[in-house]
Amino acid sequence: MSVHSSSYTSNGTSPEEQDRYRALVTATSDVIYTMSPDWSVMQQLNGGTFLSSSGEPITNWMDKYLHPIDQESVIKAIVEAIKTKSMFKLEHRVLRADGGTGWAFSRAIPILNQHGEITEWFGAVNDVTSRKKMEVELKVARFEAEHQRRLTEVVTSNTPDLVYMFDLNYRFTFANPALLQMWGKTWDEAIGKNLLENGYEDWHAKMHEREIDYVVATKRAIRGEVAFPHAVLGKRVYDYIFSPVFNAEGEVEAIAGTTRDISEIKENEQRKNDFISMVSHELKTPLTSVISYVQVAKKRMNQLDDKMAADMLERANNQLGKMTRMINGFLNVSRLESGRIQIDSQKFSLAELVTELQDEVRATVSSHNIYFNCIENILVNADREKIAQVFNNLISNATKYSPANTNIEVSCYADNENAVVKVKDNGMGISEADLPRLFERYYRVKDAELNHISGFGIGLYLCAEIINMHGGQIWAESEPGAGSTFYFKLPAAT
Repeated sequence: MSVHSSSYTSNGTSPEEQDRYRALVTATSDVIYTMSPDWSVMQQLNGGTFLSSSGEPITNWMDKYLHPIDQESVIKAIVEAIKTKSMFKLEHRVLRADGGTGWAFSRAIPILNQHGEITEWFGAVNDVTSRKKMEVELKVARFEAEHQRRLTEVVTSNTPDLVYMFDLNYRFTFANPALLQMWGKTWDEAIGKNLLENGYEDWHAKMHEREIDYVVATKRAIRGEVAFPHAVLGKRVYDYIFSPVFNAEGEVEAIAGTTRDISEIKENEQRKNDFISMVSHELKTPLTSVISYVQVAKKRMNQLDDKMAADMLERANNQLGKMTRMINGFLNVSRLESGRIQIDSQKFSLAELVTELQDEVRATVSSHNIYFNCIENILVNADREKIAQVFNNLISNATKYSPANTNIEVSCYADNENAVVKVKDNGMGISEADLPRLFERYYRVKDAELNHISGFGIGLYLCAEIINMHGGQIWAESEPGAGSTFYFKLPAAT
């Protein structure tokens, strides 16, 4: 747009219209300025709070207002505007009134006389510093996001683990190359498809859909183990975890999954269990014979009234009994992890079982005072032999970790719809750090005072597995120096 200094210009713009235009630009701009025809002199600049006002006409306006980096680009734009008598328009950096660097959107129109010659330039500046700052921050954020995306892509592309993402409708929105290879599919063939469409069996798809629903409802991760056919390797065993992905409002917007092939680990565990089972079984036969010989020899020594020899044989018999229990423990662990332990459930009274155990324990344990208290005749539907094994394990532990001649209390009682058993000792107690790990396989409390106590850390593990197989719970409460109390809970029979 060209504005002339005569009464009417060639395009019909009157002086009154020019004044209105100047008023509009002045009202909507942060800075107003006028320049000489060749831009050598800044005739006037009203800078407001953005730029310092010029006052008198100045010739060094470029050094005063323009950042050195952008002076060359401003000069090029000025030369082009003068040459074409068109609007000057440019975004560039400026030196603000507060001494800092800002960004300005500057534009100026030529004022022409009746001969079409430029008499001056009328310009306006808007402060766009905030917008430019946001653009820079956005550019940095995009760069960082792209960098993170590439890094994630490198990690997920090179890991043998399966990495994937579900939307809330159970559709895959991401799958790494390892998962695509397992399916034998391309990205376009798999992404956007649900579990059934990607080859999962109906039971498998429904199981994962239930797990996804659980993650969305609880906002908690879930873990599992499943067998799944690999497109190349055949049937494999996988360990997987589904985790929630939250949006800005804290709601689950997607579910991230990772899956690891644990087939070789499972095979190694099976080989180890088979080896333990074989060795334990082979040891039992000669051990049984040795126990028989010791018992016969002890009986003979008693008949010959050789008390010293009989006492030594009794101690040997006790040690052989401990060895037998250890071997049986290993056998039970092996059977348990191989799925060969069966639960033979029947309805029976816990009080009757406690009475039987009371007679047996008092006949074999003379080092401690063991008190039995089962005041309620509670019926449970469980494997009687295995529950008796849990009782014996907890009582045996109480005697091992309690000083001689201290009291051990065994009790059972009803708690709502459950039967609860409690074994309380007055021993050395257990630290808070050890409590959560007591029921782990092969875990033993690390304490110098316990180094002389034999064991492999499988008794409590077996107890926990047996109780869990019955749908019950097992736990412990303890403080160092104040004894320990072990509990287990079973659903009461109707």
